[in-house]
Amino acid sequence: MPVQLWYDPVEIPDAPPPELNASTHRSRLALERVLADPDDDKTWEELAVTYDEMAPEWTEWAQEQPWYAAGVAAGLQHARPAGWIVEIGCGTGQATELLARVGPPVVATDVNVSMLSGAPALEHVTYVAADVRRMPFRDGSVPLLVSLNGVPDFREFDRILGVGGQLLWCTSFGPGTPLYLPPDRVADMLGPDWTAEAGHAGHGDWILAVRIR
Repeated sequence: MPVQLWYDPVEIPDAPPPELNASTHRSRLALERVLADPDDDKTWEELAVTYDEMAPEWTEWAQEQPWYAAGVAAGLQHARPAGWIVEIGCGTGQATELLARVGPPVVATDVNVSMLSGAPALEHVTYVAADVRRMPFRDGSVPLLVSLNGVPDFREFDRILGVGGQLLWCTSFGPGTPLYLPPDRVADMLGPDWTAEAGHAGHGDWILAVRIR
């Protein structure tokens, strides 16, 4: 799928992004395993445990990262208005706060209750503990699905996003993000039933894909 590329006029912080050894990070290795085999339940469980262990420090660490959610802010500027928004892998709510400002109701989900317990109470936001492989939504019912540094299940995305549905997939640090999928790879994995545009913002990037059939 061809992707239109944008370079968003978002200021680049003077400080470099954190060095997370992303290419050999255990999250990156696990991500590649579940992309190769979405039915690898053991690796999905390992990912959940990894982020459960990080939950107590997650909010403080994320707050120290300049422009952590810049990709979400930039990508939302390109999205069509939606009646409601679903966020996957919301963690402790760094992107959720941006989504809540857009206006429509937000359902923010994460597989780890430990992450959700650290998320802020926000008007028009409902937090739900949910596995990205088994989302509690009807077929074709979600108008806009958003993720920052998430793990995808493209089969489930195909189920819950109908024609006209939008997927906004963002990372905080581009290739330096442990859970990283380049925008062009996301587009390829979605396939010919989608059209997409992408851009850079802060240290990260975003892709907005729209299902056309």
